[in-house]
Amino acid sequence: MRTDEGHGARNRSERLLLIANPRAGGGRAGARRAQIEAAAARAFEQVEIAWTEAPGHATELARTRVRAGDVVAALGGDGTCNEVVNGLMDDTGPREPSAIFTTIPFGTGGDLVRSLEIPRRLEDALWVAATGTTVHVDVGHVAWESGATRWFINVAGAGANAEVCERVNRSGKRWGGTLTFVGAILATVREFKPLTTQWRWQGPSGTGEVEAPTLAAFVANAHYCGAGLWVGRDGSMADGALDVTLIPPLTFAQALVALPHSRTGHLENIPGAIRFRADAIDMVGALPIETDGEPRGPGPARFSLRRGGLQVRGAWLRPPFSS
Repeated sequence: MRTDEGHGARNRSERLLLIANPRAGGGRAGARRAQIEAAAARAFEQVEIAWTEAPGHATELARTRVRAGDVVAALGGDGTCNEVVNGLMDDTGPREPSAIFTTIPFGTGGDLVRSLEIPRRLEDALWVAATGTTVHVDVGHVAWESGATRWFINVAGAGANAEVCERVNRSGKRWGGTLTFVGAILATVREFKPLTTQWRWQGPSGTGEVEAPTLAAFVANAHYCGAGLWVGRDGSMADGALDVTLIPPLTFAQALVALPHSRTGHLENIPGAIRFRADAIDMVGALPIETDGEPRGPGPARFSLRRGGLQVRGAWLRPPFSS
């Protein structure tokens, strides 16, 4: 799509492929379709807008419509971002290495945008898409023993995490991100049955192995999940490592005490928690798994990392590398 509104665009050299979920934000994205398309045309001279029609469609659109050098923006929440990333990646790496991924936030959780420091106002997020800082970041990968695979850009999880995501997705998210996730977390802690699971890992923290009852596991490439839980405090998206925290079984009262630690980034203060940094983690057990907030089925599975696997554009004043 190229309109007269685009001739004063801020970015004349790159093409924007905007993959938009009309159901994002409780349907607000679809209701504002004309406004979104006009704003995109003001930010980029060359624009193609592709509206998704069903779950999984964003992956197909990213896979089939991306061109060399495109800025590919996912308009929606973390689930839409995950679908687009999986369309940009094949079994071993990026399908089109010169493509640049970014996001225009319109969802409930919106955790990836916190790590990319992208503002939530539509016009401001499109300004970042047009003029922001571009770096190569790591991309997480899950491979199940069944042969299924899935990429994740933000945070993957196992155990109660997947059940929380199920509850949030069923809720309609009418209470907004934070309250919806907190309610789902507390309800899940009451009902979820932790499973004894074997974990083996290797990477910056060395090699390790533990077998223990596990309530939840966070495998973080970026920093946040669950509408603001700070689970990747120690690293960055470009450090070649996943920040992993294993949470032991908790009573409801213990979960209430633990929640503030998840907001301050100090999950290691939860009694019995195990934290390490790794580039490969084997989960030997049947805990359910989620990637970027979307349930994907039970293990066993291996979590790993493609270092520098994708170009990403954010609003960082400095590139997001660890010191």
